[in-house]
Amino acid sequence: MRIIAGQRRGHKIDGPRPTSDLRPTSDMVRESLFNIVGDLMPGRLAIDLFAGTGAVGLEALSRGAERAIFIEKDRETVGLIHRNIATLRYQDCTQVRLTDAYRWARTFQPAEQAPVAVFLDPPYREYEIRRRQMKQLLRLLVEKLPADSVIAVEAGRDLDREILPDFESWDIRRYGETKIAIRVLSGPAPGPGAGEGLASGGVAGTDREEDANV
Repeated sequence: MRIIAGQRRGHKIDGPRPTSDLRPTSDMVRESLFNIVGDLMPGRLAIDLFAGTGAVGLEALSRGAERAIFIEKDRETVGLIHRNIATLRYQDCTQVRLTDAYRWARTFQPAEQAPVAVFLDPPYREYEIRRRQMKQLLRLLVEKLPADSVIAVEAGRDLDREILPDFESWDIRRYGETKIAIRVLSGPAPGPGAGEGLASGGVAGTDREEDANV
């Protein structure tokens, strides 16, 4: 695995053990995601829920995020995140929390009103066995996050009204079997290069097929 762009471009990070159940976001999908939201990263707090290897939060830091918080409930995986943080020398601007993402969302309150970026890449089975909890987690984020915050969700299934609150407000993209839903909560549309169609509040019901080889 590698960092795609920014300050640590090309630096390698450790992936999961071959026997692990982790399914990290592929470099290809991560690159596609940050082609859309990368220009929104400078100066923001990035929150990587279901962090796994930490690759998404580390990519956000490389692209200018000021700080990153990694939420992961598996103790061994938390150790992997710490190793990857150390590899990229981001110890001074990161926090790793050994906790459940659903529990974290219930107690989370933004410390300030600056916009943040939240990334969710849960195990795909979460969408089947915890569908209601996932929608409630997303609803809590929408309610609590400051204006102009961005939320990006990855799934291996259709992201529909049963998962996404205020469905019409999400910009949904497909990369092969992977789906990504992105929402900017409010405020002015991002500037040029911040992602076609990523206007304030999302794009009503957009569901587009993307070339994953970007």
